[in-house]
Amino acid sequence: MRIINRELTKPWLHGVISVLLGVFILLAMISFPSLHYIFVDSVNTILYYPEKPSMELRNIVKYSSNWVLERASLQERVSKLEIENQRMSEALQRSGVVLPAPRGSYVAAKVTLRYPEEWWQELRIDKGRKNGITEGAAVTSEGALVGRVVRLGDNYAWVELITASSFFIAAVVDETRDLGVVNGDNSGNLKLLYIPDDRKLNKGMQVSTSLMSELVPPGIPIGKVIAAEASKDGFAPMKLQAMAHLTQIYSVEVFSSSEANK
Repeated sequence: MRIINRELTKPWLHGVISVLLGVFILLAMISFPSLHYIFVDSVNTILYYPEKPSMELRNIVKYSSNWVLERASLQERVSKLEIENQRMSEALQRSGVVLPAPRGSYVAAKVTLRYPEEWWQELRIDKGRKNGITEGAAVTSEGALVGRVVRLGDNYAWVELITASSFFIAAVVDETRDLGVVNGDNSGNLKLLYIPDDRKLNKGMQVSTSLMSELVPPGIPIGKVIAAEASKDGFAPMKLQAMAHLTQIYSVEVFSSSEANK
């Protein structure tokens, strides 16, 4: 204890020793220039081991952040192109130009899994990539739209249902040619969005798929208008009754485009 206390009472001694050691090293490096490189290389060798992992980690973080930013930028560009494509399709429909329907056929599949807690959101079928199914393809039941493929395996696929809140699809009112977007609410309900409130849609009018892509043909029945909700921001959402019997789905048909499979 006396030795420790004695050292603690003379903290200046450590400073003097450090200064003298530094001066000695400096004079040695001035007198012998080669010692400078030896000293620097030695320190570099010592610091290499703790520094190397840090540098690698920094590079990983740097490249990862760049990848995220680039992916976000590409996703934004893709979204803008999809919106522009949709606007062009809507303009063509309003002008009365008839475009040829995508060429393809349907692959029959059976429902193999449907979780109770996600009853109105998704289901799994027993056909997949090996059967010519493509992600994004329309899925129907007895001719009415059920949803579209969102995840694929070789021998199975997951289908996002039209009643899911994450489901959005361009649609058209058959009688009036009004264009909107169909969306679900995770509870079995459907709405037709973005219909101007000055448009009077009657109960029973049918809503079908609009021009979207080669994987979702136009004209697939989605539902019928049953009521209009309160207007908001100049638009009146329309409640729809689904054409497909979504509570009794045992088998479906998946659209397989000949253009998409080329």
